[in-house]
Amino acid sequence: MNPIQSDLALGSKESLVAAQSAQLERAQAASGRGDPEKAAKMFEEVLATMMVRELRRGVEGGFFGGGPGADVYEGWLDQHVGKALADTGALDLAQSIRLSIRDKQAEAQVTAGNETKQ
Repeated sequence: MNPIQSDLALGSKESLVAAQSAQLERAQAASGRGDPEKAAKMFEEVLATMMVRELRRGVEGGFFGGGPGADVYEGWLDQHVGKALADTGALDLAQSIRLSIRDKQAEAQVTAGNETKQ
């Protein structure tokens, strides 16, 4: 169970946002460690989940009604559909993000090399 799913089990919308923030921080750390593949994948998954959540909010009455626990099921739906979008590459964002991270890493290495020479 990933961190977002474990927080969803608590049934709190705030915990979903906190879990997504934590996942973005892990993605940023992964890009800093030289793992652009993992960082890009994590970022795409969080972005897809957020997009699905915002689209679902536009559905009047929601998918699960307004009863107790509906927000938990809605969170699960958002997470799983977002993950499926990211896993299938339907959004095609990971490649662009990966290339951007690699460019920034190369630029940082050049800058670090120039500072060392001075």
